[in-house]
Amino acid sequence: MTPQPTAATLGAYAMAPKDPTLLGDFWAEVGALPIGGLELPLPAEGAGPDPAGLAARPDLRLLVTCIPTVMGRLGADPAYGLASSDDDARRRAVADVRRARDLAEDQAASDGAAVAAIQVHSAPGPRSGDRDALARSLDEILAWDLAGARVLVEHCDTLVAGQPPAKGFLTIEDELAVLADRSAAGAVGMSINWGRSAIEGRSARTPLEHLRAAADAGLLGALVLSGATDAETPWGAAWGDAHIPPRGSDPALAASADSLLGPDDVAAALALAGPGCLVAVKVAVRPLDADVATRIAVARAALALAAR
Repeated sequence: MTPQPTAATLGAYAMAPKDPTLLGDFWAEVGALPIGGLELPLPAEGAGPDPAGLAARPDLRLLVTCIPTVMGRLGADPAYGLASSDDDARRRAVADVRRARDLAEDQAASDGAAVAAIQVHSAPGPRSGDRDALARSLDEILAWDLAGARVLVEHCDTLVAGQPPAKGFLTIEDELAVLADRSAAGAVGMSINWGRSAIEGRSARTPLEHLRAAADAGLLGALVLSGATDAETPWGAAWGDAHIPPRGSDPALAASADSLLGPDDVAAALALAGPGCLVAVKVAVRPLDADVATRIAVARAALALAAR
């Protein structure tokens, strides 16, 4: 019998309404969607997991992402990051990942959703960091008890001459080299965010190139289906890291008709992902004041493309 694919993980936090009076209904609807997990932003210091009791489903697996914390820290401290050549700034980033580790331990000790993976990042990039510093950070992290969670370096766009970066972190070649040296433990891998790779290469081909590189190295751990666009849209200027949904025939995706991520692109990415690769859908919704029904319709349509 052919094994059935695991339902996709949903980055629902990126599409949650800002109006607090809508959050209860939103998270209740998220919990009813055909998902296998939730992408959870690293909670603030002293805070718990939240998202409405993790959508009240203990069967969900969690993909904890550090990127909101990383970008917030970089705004005040440009040297911050796991790849920082400033050792104090590097240690501050390691301390943030330790909070994600603590969350994984807490979830493992409870009856709640388990943490499948923790996404970390190669900030601050080549301007004030390098792969040797990233290697030191990963060595420290991998020495911890991670309660079964894998550590995935989520590739974000690197610095490219002549274009403003969205993130500007290390190259995928540097990240893969660091991960390859630590792959024997089996606790590390790479996460490819479709939209961020497209932003780097200014092309829908770049995500496939990055997926192949990670897969060929035996390090592909997650595929995050988040769109990008070369046009100005309600999500902002061209090539912004705004999680535009895919385009598609479902009426709920009409607003994202200019997304470079279409049904064929989703299928091609999934074909490269292969078994064992965690698949996540991460989209934002416009207009910003969209009601809960609109948000859930977009999520359902995007999840349906991933299911195919």
